[in-house]
Amino acid sequence: MAFLVESPWPILFGSIIVEAVLALALLRTGRGRLLWAMVGVGVFALLGLLAERLIVTDQEAVTNTLETAVTAVENNDIEGLLGCISPTAKQPRNASRWVLERFDVDKAAIRELKIDFNRLKSPPTANAHFQAIGRGTDRKGEIPYHAYGQRVVVHLRLERDRWLVTGYGIEDIVSEQP
Repeated sequence: MAFLVESPWPILFGSIIVEAVLALALLRTGRGRLLWAMVGVGVFALLGLLAERLIVTDQEAVTNTLETAVTAVENNDIEGLLGCISPTAKQPRNASRWVLERFDVDKAAIRELKIDFNRLKSPPTANAHFQAIGRGTDRKGEIPYHAYGQRVVVHLRLERDRWLVTGYGIEDIVSEQP
């Protein structure tokens, strides 16, 4: 059932199909009562779309945390980035400061995001696996690479109703020269 609140498309497509069937039935039978059913389906669809907008699933919350971090990196906003990292996660906080002090990031993106959750732990944890892609320049001019791509796993923990980064791992570093 979670898929109903993660995307509006199942609600929209389902409602359109039911409305089309009811419209065909109305045309064939001429029964005015079917109009009430059509209105009911329309109201149900609107309520479903409202619920989809208001309910934030864990999947969406983790994605929002990562997107906020990407925006902060693109804006070279260290405070915004640190807001996505747990205050107890010293290594990721130090690494984030180092990266944003050393590099001027022009573009950052996440591709192929897959998130797995461990709700058996207290508090719950998650691992986000993705391809991190970025473009920028070394402020010291020592590193000639301007574009990079990395397979990354980011570890998150639910802290006070927010998913925050607690650690990360990097795999298969790929870089390009201009």
